[in-house]
Amino acid sequence: MIPAGSAAAITCAALALAAWTNHRLFGWLPDDLPGPARKVHLRPIPLAGIVVAAAVIPWLIDAKDWWALGGFTLAAAVGFVDDWRKEKGQGLDWRWKAIALAFASASGAIAVGWPSPEPLTWVALGAFLWALTNATNFLDNTDGAAASVAAASLLVSSGGEGWLAAAGFAAIGFLPWNWPRPRLFLGDAGAYALGFATGIAAARGARVDYGCLWAVAVQLLDFIQVLVARVAIGVPPWIGDRRHLTHIAQNLGLPRVLVAPCFAALVVGLAHLR
Repeated sequence: MIPAGSAAAITCAALALAAWTNHRLFGWLPDDLPGPARKVHLRPIPLAGIVVAAAVIPWLIDAKDWWALGGFTLAAAVGFVDDWRKEKGQGLDWRWKAIALAFASASGAIAVGWPSPEPLTWVALGAFLWALTNATNFLDNTDGAAASVAAASLLVSSGGEGWLAAAGFAAIGFLPWNWPRPRLFLGDAGAYALGFATGIAAARGARVDYGCLWAVAVQLLDFIQVLVARVAIGVPPWIGDRRHLTHIAQNLGLPRVLVAPCFAALVVGLAHLR
């Protein structure tokens, strides 16, 4: 199999082809339409995360990591359906998304193969994967943030080898299209896929050293503090807002263009605490 690092160039080229066909031939990618509140773009931007996910699948097949492949594909597919429905004005019901991602997380828990017969351990592992899948999607609110954070987590957790590293390099291949000026967005398809892969990488690393969990501390901290804040003020947890760590950093004066590299650097720094 070709080296994992090649996923960056392959993904970037695949996105170029996807963007061209979507613009010149037929619109097969859903668009993220301009809107109030958290959305700041002024024109429709295609959601191309499904291309990022597809670029990783050959490495998954080569690794014969079938349970991970099933969960990864399901997470990306439900995200892509949600992306299309959002363009039409109504996203996929949050309950259906939660159930589909639960099945994906269960598949991921089997792929990790946690060495314990205790049912609660399997439930906790599935919940961890479900949380990281959603947490990565939560961070997809500022140009380059979700992709750069996922790339950093995946590369430091995987050691640069295998399909998990390929997923990290695929996220890097997406960055030129999303940062510093966005021409494509990840959407739920890309964010869910990268989040699922990040969860698998962290869970497999934690089997040897729990210190590996520092590599996903940024995603989990943002996820937890946003959920707590929304519940505290009576806002549905699945409704987007501007209470994320990325927004807090910008409110404190960090230029928007520096959010992605600074958060990625924070991930790398925390990962070295172990």
